[in-house]
Amino acid sequence: MTTRVLVKPVVGRLVRIPGTYVVLPVEGKPLEKNSYWVRKEAAGDVTFETEQPAGQAPTPKGEKQ
Repeated sequence: MTTRVLVKPVVGRLVRIPGTYVVLPVEGKPLEKNSYWVRKEAAGDVTFETEQPAGQAPTPKGEKQ
């Protein structure tokens, strides 16, 4: 199973998606977490957010499901 995360560019950075060379939107895009994106995160160009399954709201801390 591949790990998909929401990849967002850091404010003021223009990051292109490899293969398509399309600019990563400011609101981010769900993409496969691979070595390219890990390197971009280490360089401070992007941030990762874990995707929530469709229809599932995040659980506030301290509350059980």
